[in-house]
Amino acid sequence: MISPIIRLSHVTFQTSSAARVIKEFVTKYQFHPFAARGLDGGSPCQVALKNGGVVFMVNENTPKTHENSVLLYDFPLQIPFPDTACNVTFEVEDVSGLYHHLVDEGCQLLLPPTELHDDFGSVTYCIVKSVVGNVSHTLIDRTHYRSSFLPGFEYLKNSTHNLSSGNMTHVDHIAYTCPRGTSPSILEWYRRCFGFQHFPLSKGEDPERGFEIIGPRIGLRLTSLVCPKLSKECKLVLAESLPQEGINQVDEFMQQHTGGGIQHIGLSTPDIFKAAEDLSKLGVCFAIQPSSYYSETKKQKEIYSVGLEPQMLAQFGILMDSATDDILSNDAPKKFLLQVFAEPLFSKNSAFLELIERRSAEGFGEGNIRALWRSMQDLQEDQTVKEQEGQ
Repeated sequence: MISPIIRLSHVTFQTSSAARVIKEFVTKYQFHPFAARGLDGGSPCQVALKNGGVVFMVNENTPKTHENSVLLYDFPLQIPFPDTACNVTFEVEDVSGLYHHLVDEGCQLLLPPTELHDDFGSVTYCIVKSVVGNVSHTLIDRTHYRSSFLPGFEYLKNSTHNLSSGNMTHVDHIAYTCPRGTSPSILEWYRRCFGFQHFPLSKGEDPERGFEIIGPRIGLRLTSLVCPKLSKECKLVLAESLPQEGINQVDEFMQQHTGGGIQHIGLSTPDIFKAAEDLSKLGVCFAIQPSSYYSETKKQKEIYSVGLEPQMLAQFGILMDSATDDILSNDAPKKFLLQVFAEPLFSKNSAFLELIERRSAEGFGEGNIRALWRSMQDLQEDQTVKEQEGQ
């Protein structure tokens, strides 16, 4: 099918304490609240925040949310639940037509087409439950709306910050953790419902098998999806563990969430070094790599070949991987990507953010995947030790 998706609107978090999560995004990650509802307690607290081209919505979900009123543009999870990223909202052109298509596909619709309006016009939206854990998708038609966000929200008058500024340009990808063996059916669901296509992470990759990485302390299968209209941004990455490698971060995430869900969100930045430095000064901890990663001869040559210094990357645990078969050749185009993972946002096995800078590279390098996996394993193990020592 032709994809009905125009663009990503925002990613939504649900939490039992909106104030705590908003403070984390503002003080550490340089997001700025710009629109809100429910600050007076008359409706559920919902706050929209922005950093450059990235918009997050934080929704407070408490027993009062279920008893008195509903969330706008979201559907409350069943209480109790872990603090979680749980909704990916897309802009579309024909909500009614897409709604009927999803019904015909047998999807679970959480909210039928609903219209909201204010002085700036109107929007229509519906909500569908995905086939991945607690993830849902809000589908919004805002072609008849003239303001910058959505009806039902008030713009925060004390927000004088230039909302176009910030370290982040857009959401590069959203990674789901999935039960073992489910990636092919999830890929098929997104293909039938939204027109997503398989995006191979390696040459000749079989969509049924994905991209497998097996080695010491790692057993991982990745499958990537892309919306044709959003080929440069917001890929979906499906991650499942391989059974022979024992319990790992994917399995632990699903145990905490009682199923799959959004494990991390990759945020694109034009300057990962500046972004990492700025966030580090504000208290963000990044997953640090062993010194051997930066001292290994081949990796050093690879880093130098693109005009970077190993110590620049080592300072914040930034990883570099090439997208060319022979990046060390003087004739090879210098296509590569830089990545670093931040600490989990909530508890040990909760969602986290990633910084990524692409320099003409479109995929994800195997070397980075291996190193990032191990660094997050180490970070989670360190957090476990700290939790035990604090008991």
